[in-house]
Amino acid sequence: MKKPFFLTAIIIVLTAALLSSCTFSEFFTHSVLEEPDEAGGQETPVSEPRTLTIARYSGEQISPYGSKSVANRGIVSLCYSALIELDSSLNAVAQICDSYEIIGNRAVFYLNESALFSDGSHITASDCVYSFARASAENSVYRNRFSVISGYEETDTYVFTVRFTSDSIYNVNLVSIPIIKAGSDVKTIPVGSGPYVFNSDEGGMYLTANRFAAKEPETKRIDLLAFGNSEELLYNVNYGNVHLAYADLSEGSSSFRGTVEIKDFTTNNLLFAVVNRNKEYFASSDSVKGITYALDRDGIVKNILSSSSRSVWYPFNPDWSVTKEADLNTNIYSSTTAHDYFNAASLGFSGTQRVWNKQLLELVILVNQESVIKTEIAEYIAENLKSFGFGAVVKTLPWDEMTAAVIAGEYDIFIGEMNLFPNMDITSVMTNELVASARITENENPETAYSEEFLTAVSDFYAGNTDMRTFLSVFQEELPFIPLYFSGGALAINRNISGTFSPGCFNLFSSPETWVLEQ
Repeated sequence: MKKPFFLTAIIIVLTAALLSSCTFSEFFTHSVLEEPDEAGGQETPVSEPRTLTIARYSGEQISPYGSKSVANRGIVSLCYSALIELDSSLNAVAQICDSYEIIGNRAVFYLNESALFSDGSHITASDCVYSFARASAENSVYRNRFSVISGYEETDTYVFTVRFTSDSIYNVNLVSIPIIKAGSDVKTIPVGSGPYVFNSDEGGMYLTANRFAAKEPETKRIDLLAFGNSEELLYNVNYGNVHLAYADLSEGSSSFRGTVEIKDFTTNNLLFAVVNRNKEYFASSDSVKGITYALDRDGIVKNILSSSSRSVWYPFNPDWSVTKEADLNTNIYSSTTAHDYFNAASLGFSGTQRVWNKQLLELVILVNQESVIKTEIAEYIAENLKSFGFGAVVKTLPWDEMTAAVIAGEYDIFIGEMNLFPNMDITSVMTNELVASARITENENPETAYSEEFLTAVSDFYAGNTDMRTFLSVFQEELPFIPLYFSGGALAINRNISGTFSPGCFNLFSSPETWVLEQ
């Protein structure tokens, strides 16, 4: 029998990311900026900046492998190209390489022999080896990807080969890693090959056009303006001091001024619910299917998140081209179907209350108390379940106490969150200790938590042997977790900037060579 996909991978997952109170973004929350009172309020005059400006996060250094914030990683992408980049549909597009081919669990990249670093030197496979070694270091934001990237080597001067722990056709997305010139990071700012070069002096940080770039930018200089909080940032965006800025929509959306254009996208940050299958009344798959049909995801997104995120019943980013091609229903909420599944699972009624073996069901929904949004979502879910006859109470706990309660099984449903890898690997969620503990007893192996049919379906889907619809039919039977929504993000653009903008989850800035500041 074919070995299941995720059994071949060495999954390294930070459990804290599962239920953390925030995403990997930072202060760039898209919050309300009130219009001035025409009777008495006055707008503070702002002088038009002389160069194009981008907001950066002041809470960390800008580094090819160390920057965690979306804003700073966007700046990194302007200075450091990768073998491939991910477009707004999360497809791999050749960047430094001319082409690539996937052979089983290997991806072979044929570098563009005329591609140059910003110092005029050629990019070779040895530079890729050096860069991947830096990206796999303990303090690198890309380190977790190397649980799936099992090896890499210089096959020839301009041929670079990457090996993976599985033969997933989507693993190529994992190599969207910045390439720097070997050794250039020892004492100075690393040399890259992006359209811009990073500079800093006593006057601040700025970018200058890379004359050796494949497409030299129209705008020759970009100033990087530092911000440490959303209020200061949004003020400067709305009043024209900042031309481009990342907006985190994970906690809802609101209004920018009419001089600012918003181009939104869906991030890979998935929020989901996990049902405790070790409870006897949830042991039946029908009971869990009843829960997934009973949850009003659209209501969560509309009423709590101001429609800034994307509700889902499937575990994949809606912006992903594979998801779009599957042409899935956007909403499966159905009170009739939910009642049918609850009845099939022997979750009947005593009067108006849902019961199991004549015992009234009072469900405990567990959530991390540090997250206001997750608490509101848990309360919304509780109201959903009450409408189906369940008793439901939300219990909020500090992170450490919550993880302990999950492992101990002291809950019925918990709310989780995780950023998926760019290869759309959901096994990082399935094999997480907290998720797997919902369906196995203490000390059992998480790999035994799922049926052979499901593991085979996972393997076949990632290997390209089955389509998404076929996989989801099996996923809905197993339901290792219940997807709720993917968080939203956006690029805020001052209308004085012309050019092409198509932001995505892993590529905030696209076509920078087209940007022009209208003076």
